[in-house]
Amino acid sequence: MLPAPPKSFGMLGDVLISALGSVVGQPNPLNLSKKRSVCVILIDGLGSHNLKSSGAHAGFLNSRTSIPASCYFPATTASSIVSFSTGKPPWENKFIGYQIFERETQRKRNLLTGWESSESARDFQTLKTVSEMALEQEVEFHTVAPAAYEDSGFTAATMRGSEFHGTKSLSERFEIAKKLLAEPSQKVIYLYIPELDQLAHAKGWQSQAWLTKLEDIDAEVSSLSNSLNKHAALLVTADHGVIDVPHANHVYVDLHIDKEALIDVGGDTRALYLYLADSATTEIYVEKLKEAVGDSCYVITPEALIEAGYWPKEIERDAVPDILILAKKEVALYHREFAKKKSLEMIGHHGSITQQEMSIPLIAIGF
Repeated sequence: MLPAPPKSFGMLGDVLISALGSVVGQPNPLNLSKKRSVCVILIDGLGSHNLKSSGAHAGFLNSRTSIPASCYFPATTASSIVSFSTGKPPWENKFIGYQIFERETQRKRNLLTGWESSESARDFQTLKTVSEMALEQEVEFHTVAPAAYEDSGFTAATMRGSEFHGTKSLSERFEIAKKLLAEPSQKVIYLYIPELDQLAHAKGWQSQAWLTKLEDIDAEVSSLSNSLNKHAALLVTADHGVIDVPHANHVYVDLHIDKEALIDVGGDTRALYLYLADSATTEIYVEKLKEAVGDSCYVITPEALIEAGYWPKEIERDAVPDILILAKKEVALYHREFAKKKSLEMIGHHGSITQQEMSIPLIAIGF
């Protein structure tokens, strides 16, 4: 049986829409007070566990009171940021994982980086974004992020209509945010920081490189906080946490289920999605995989997620896998016939339902 979702399950979906509510002076899920401008800083991969365990490397952020918050399942960037940008859960916005397989179209999709064009991403993610809601209410909406993301399909799916400020460096992002917050016009600013997640995947969140970058981020947030006027405020949050996994703890499910038994493998390295060629074999492979992974993982069908409350009964089933393997110990999951070689080199991982992966900081400054 799966543990119940945290009481704050999905609160990440309340953050950006609450920032807009603050600016327009309307009731909002986080009960934020009225401000002329709000900057929402999303630090990719900085879960509550990662932040607290880093101590003095993030002295400013750790000195602030964080509201207990959580992402949705799965604890992955694609699902989290689309929920953040629409205020809707993954089962409504269709971003139910990092990689999915659509049975009707027989198509594999990487929902983060696999978009052929901005148009294809817009066609897939049809819900109204918070950036579009802001523009409808004559509130400026700005996205401040690395320049490489400006024309990406994922940006088209999440920040439609936003004025994009492409930057080369972390410090430049914060300088732009300072200038925007000092202006007299009403606005919401989304400041995205991907560097920690990138370093966690490559070197681990406990590496010196990761900790040094966290120190840089902490200093920038502190400086931005000190520059706020009485009409401006900040929200600091993240999309998921990260767990370091030594290569010796890789679990290779290809040893227990052949490629021929599968149409595809999706999900993440800690939330593996198995799409079977014959759904009638589901229970056979569930039992076989349970025996193989022992108590390191949950091996379940979608019904277990629904029963526990991570997904609703009415979730669209086309891209839902037949079997899910969710890590509960420090392991990473691979089917090597489907995994990219580069992913086998990763140290930092996420996607599952552990507290370390789902719990995120939510820090309000200036309200």
